[in-house]
Amino acid sequence: MIRHPKVKWVAPMVLTGALLAGGSAAIAADTWNDSNREKAVDLPIARKASKEDMEARRAEMQERLAAKVESGEISQAEADDIRAKMADRKAKFESGDRP
Repeated sequence: MIRHPKVKWVAPMVLTGALLAGGSAAIAADTWNDSNREKAVDLPIARKASKEDMEARRAEMQERLAAKVESGEISQAEADDIRAKMADRKAKFESGDRP
């Protein structure tokens, strides 16, 4: 009797390939044909902050710095240094030298 060891593996390999191909096709079909959603991909859109928002943020930062100086958390010199660094960063950003 002649044995062919390769023949033993043919059926399981064919079955595994068929299962993988069928499963992949089912997953792909489910992903692309989702009728519950209006859009296929819902990505957040980053919007540029308005001038009013930027002014409000700047005013809030100034208030927080003033509060920290009053509470003694930082000194007036440290607050002035922070303000100078922020002004420097703004100038660099506006000139096109962005981080």
